[in-house]
Amino acid sequence: MSRVLIIGCGYTGTRLAGRLNAMGCQTVGTTRSEARAAELEAAGIQPLVGDLASPGFVAQVRRLQPDVVLHLAPPLKEVEDTTAVVLQASAGANLEAFVYASSTSVYGDRQGEWVDETTQVQPKSQAARARQRAERAVSEAVLGLGIPARICRITGIYGPARTLRRALAAGDYQLIRGHDTWVNRIHVDDLVSGLIAAWQAGADGRIYNLVDDRPHRSSEFANLAAELHGLGRPRWVDIEEARRNQGEARLRRKLDSKRVKNLRLKEELGVLLRYPDYRVGLPAAVDEERVAARNRRGGMVR
Repeated sequence: MSRVLIIGCGYTGTRLAGRLNAMGCQTVGTTRSEARAAELEAAGIQPLVGDLASPGFVAQVRRLQPDVVLHLAPPLKEVEDTTAVVLQASAGANLEAFVYASSTSVYGDRQGEWVDETTQVQPKSQAARARQRAERAVSEAVLGLGIPARICRITGIYGPARTLRRALAAGDYQLIRGHDTWVNRIHVDDLVSGLIAAWQAGADGRIYNLVDDRPHRSSEFANLAAELHGLGRPRWVDIEEARRNQGEARLRRKLDSKRVKNLRLKEELGVLLRYPDYRVGLPAAVDEERVAARNRRGGMVR
């Protein structure tokens, strides 16, 4: 039985732990919150409460002696290199794999051009530069510490409870006139498959783009989400209004336009996508969301 440590056990991590538990793994998930720890425990995940930046966290990880580490937590704003801390904590363990979840944001804005894992990164935002530094720490750990690490660059994640319903209903989701950018997404269940495949079939020091088969325009996903939820389509606004409403950092993310290739995900990791594009995955996610809502209402009635 493999003991798997999930660093940053949130939306994706919880879904990932469910799959790993079904495979017979023992899953441990980190959180900074005692309340969240209770939720993890209820989901069959052993909670590990701690702060990645605290000295005691290293000792906690070393005592745990995980077989696999899946690092899903984003870089902390207040501490530049928590990824290096986790790598140091993992160095003494006899790891099968260390999987670092990075972001396709490291490619920067490519004005709709295609990129793959060999494309030179050009991060523009502070968050993307932090991702690049974390990737560098992982790569250095492969060479300097002998850690069997892989880097997974992840795109926009959607799935049940991540279908834009709330943003559309509140009128908060806006499209920017003249900037119907190319975006990339992946259903959370296919992302889980990709992360597990990176552990089991990935090569040390290798980079994998975890995206689905079909980049699309921003408006396409949003309009289908509105249709599936029976809501009005999102409003188009000019760039100045978007800047006032969303702030500069969020606006910069929404203006990034690129198409990301996933050949390594399929050819090297052998992942067969259940939802090859959002036109299949989004209706399935909305259906699952509705079933979960009905079940919650039924539980309340009882």
